[in-house]
Amino acid sequence: LPNLPTYLPTYLPTYLPTYLPTYLPTYLPTYLPTYLPTLT
Repeated sequence: LPNLPTYLPTYLPTYLPTYLPTYLPTYLPTYLPTYLPTLT
């Protein structure tokens, strides 16, 4: 994915409803442990 903080606000509204249900199960387990510490 591109630079999330910049890209997501624009892309999420159209992208997430279609993409997340398919992508999250495989993406989150790998990505969240790395990304969440920067979000909190």
